[in-house]
Amino acid sequence: MSDHPAAEFSPETLALRAGVERSAFQEHSEALFLTSSFVFDDAAQAAARFANESPGYMYSRAGNPTVSAFQRRLAALEGAEAAVGAASGMAAIQAVLLGLCSAGDHIVAARELFGASVQLLGIVQRFGLEVTFVTLTRPEEWRAAIRPNTRLLFIESPSNPLTRVADIAELGRIAREADARLVVDNCFCSPA
Repeated sequence: MSDHPAAEFSPETLALRAGVERSAFQEHSEALFLTSSFVFDDAAQAAARFANESPGYMYSRAGNPTVSAFQRRLAALEGAEAAVGAASGMAAIQAVLLGLCSAGDHIVAARELFGASVQLLGIVQRFGLEVTFVTLTRPEEWRAAIRPNTRLLFIESPSNPLTRVADIAELGRIAREADARLVVDNCFCSPA
């Protein structure tokens, strides 16, 4: 038996129960923590948390029990090791681009991305990232666009608003061959 909760429970159970951390009140549904900050036993504990020397919540921008429960539940549904929650889809895309790429890196992206995603890829070019756009449904264009500095292949599938579907398995092979990552923005489909 696996240590991962997804190995033991159905998706329906995971959707309802994964990630729950009950408070001292033992509520049936997880509580929503609508707070900006948390209380500390003393100044030394606060200093240790803000320095990442001690576990625990300090400020909701950096972590919150509600967001942590969401992340654990999403990871369980995906069968993943972990998940990261963001305030919006564009915040998530920006975090991926800035977290996985550096100035001088190359991104191959689908032409059929959501308009704001295309705009964001234009903005990151000002910071030294190179971007080549190719047709979502033509793997041969993706393969031809790969360069030695390609770090990321970025798609949206099904695409928004045209609902074109990429061959994710083939693009994954192309990414692995290039020692790059394939990032899939999932607008329409559920984790299940």
